[in-house]
Amino acid sequence: MKRVLALLVVLSIGQMFFAQPAAMCGDEPQVYICSGGSAKRYHKTDKCRGLGSCSKEIKKVDKYVAEGKDLTPCKLCYKNNNE
Repeated sequence: MKRVLALLVVLSIGQMFFAQPAAMCGDEPQVYICSGGSAKRYHKTDKCRGLGSCSKEIKKVDKYVAEGKDLTPCKLCYKNNNE
């Protein structure tokens, strides 16, 4: 029983130090990306014209994931660049 309690304490402390930032916990807006290797943009909607040539799967991901893949905002979806 003491080992289980000690393990829980260690895991709790570890979680405090290694917890993901809020942006990585689903608080970021969701965007759409083409899973093809040549994709360069992320999109507000899966109906965007810019995704018309996607021959692979269109995936919904957090915006930080798309930016982590060096994808930039679609010029059709993000005309104002304020988002």
